[in-house]
Amino acid sequence: MSGTSAARTSVEDMIPKILAHYGVSAKNDSEREKFVVGHIEILERAENQAVARTGSVLRRAFDGYGLGYKIPLAVIAIGQEMLGINLAVAAPFVTANPAAFTCAAVGAIYFGYQALDEPERAALFAKIGKALQFGVELVKSIVEFCIDSLRSIFDKENLAIVKAYVAEFASAMGSSLAEITGKLSDRISAAASGALSGAGALAINAGSAVTSVAGSAYEVGSSYFSRSDGSDKK
Repeated sequence: MSGTSAARTSVEDMIPKILAHYGVSAKNDSEREKFVVGHIEILERAENQAVARTGSVLRRAFDGYGLGYKIPLAVIAIGQEMLGINLAVAAPFVTANPAAFTCAAVGAIYFGYQALDEPERAALFAKIGKALQFGVELVKSIVEFCIDSLRSIFDKENLAIVKAYVAEFASAMGSSLAEITGKLSDRISAAASGALSGAGALAINAGSAVTSVAGSAYEVGSSYFSRSDGSDKK
């Protein structure tokens, strides 16, 4: 994996950009917490078990640390950096598939963290910590918590689905699963299957794992935080 993942999104703009690409303009802590709580609730209600269990991971993070919305948001931010995406390019995919993007972000932590070397990890911790006003050790703890949670509540089938989300989002951004995981087996698999065939994969593949999950998780209840002005209809 390249050493540039921790430099792709400006620290000062990180939180607003994360929220904006979910179609939300939440300008204070109350609005941001409302979005995060609503997002978790929608994920947890999904029929797709991989999505629902991703919601459970974020719920555990929200409840376990006692620091409110910033902990689940940190998980998403870390995963976003792990995916190595340019959010200006990713915006259409995130807003169209918010549940799948969150699954991909959480999955990127699980599948990609081991591929980072120590300087890359340190840079990642420092960047997320600065953006969210967290200490480096807290960010490291969040990463470890996320990985441990996935190991405890995801079975092999769910992990495979999440890995597919990671692969498709990486492909859509012109990257690959192998760049995130650093595994030769993933490079071989990708070459053999042709699954990661280019930056347009998500846009043209309406039946893909990522696009197909959007309706099942998000059509019901998305109005909870869908207004770009930060208000809602509830």
